[in-house]
Amino acid sequence: MTEQQLIMEFNELEADSKFISEKSLEFSQKYARKFLVIKDQRIIAIGDNFENVLTEIKDKGIDTSRVLIEYIPDKGEIILY
Repeated sequence: MTEQQLIMEFNELEADSKFISEKSLEFSQKYARKFLVIKDQRIIAIGDNFENVLTEIKDKGIDTSRVLIEYIPDKGEIILY
């Protein structure tokens, strides 16, 4: 992979991350306690657990290294990393 390709991929993931941030209120109301898979600033899969969304995107032939998977916490839920 060339440096230019790496930069493009980084920029795509950064745009997807910004998309999630901008839609955080909407997503928390619609998708609390769900995993969202984001690619090209679109939701391409939704599931109750990480393994299910991972399987779903693999079944669709999508490279898992080129998507953003985000857990949407419920109101008041605390996530520890």
